[in-house]
Amino acid sequence: MPELQMSPEVRALLGPEGVARAAEVSLVDGTCVYCRTRLEGTVNMVVRTNATFVHVVYVHDRCGPSEVVPLPADHQPPVPADGYDMTMTAAVLDHGGATLPVLVAETVAKAYAFDGSSGPGPIPELTNAVISSLLGDGFTLISRIKHAPPQIPEWVGVLLLGHGPAGEDGLLVLDPEGGKFYAGSVELPDSWLPAAAHYGWAVLYVGDVGLAELRGDDKAAVKALRAAAQAGRLVGARIAIGTPPPDTAA
Repeated sequence: MPELQMSPEVRALLGPEGVARAAEVSLVDGTCVYCRTRLEGTVNMVVRTNATFVHVVYVHDRCGPSEVVPLPADHQPPVPADGYDMTMTAAVLDHGGATLPVLVAETVAKAYAFDGSSGPGPIPELTNAVISSLLGDGFTLISRIKHAPPQIPEWVGVLLLGHGPAGEDGLLVLDPEGGKFYAGSVELPDSWLPAAAHYGWAVLYVGDVGLAELRGDDKAAVKALRAAAQAGRLVGARIAIGTPPPDTAA
């Protein structure tokens, strides 16, 4: 498992809350932003920042140090469609007696907005830029895993069954403007496809959960998802799910 390191400069900028928030990430499926290979061994945190946001990314120890990198004042935090390094977990979970197909997306690199008016010193409060952006797009802040959140029109997930690099299933999630929220592999439980076919949609949750480190332990994964919701770190929506016609999937 990768070991995360933060320089004194990074810790001083983020402050206790920022350090705790940035360390919530699971690096199990992450990639180095410099060499674009899987994170392993000692991993350094790099913070890119201006007076309005911080973008927390991760690099191999051999690729670069843990440091604070200044950005231009007009630089904006990346939005979900900019292509975040992201993991996707599929599950079938009970929601108030209904067994529903679920997707849980977690970004590896993090972007946080903050009010820079407080001057020098640790950042007083961080707002997750991805969650803030999704709330603006119609996602719902989740406090309990009890009922499916409302469906968002024109958000769609397309399954590419068996078409991953190693023959695994692929998933493409598009926003209403055609931006790629997620493009990568996903491991589908046996009961996931029948449930998605029955409803025609899946519940998409996005937040800091830590599911990559809990694979194979369904009870712990459900507990972690509920804890993320109770802590206000989870947003969700129902999105349409489709699969390619047989003649295009061959």
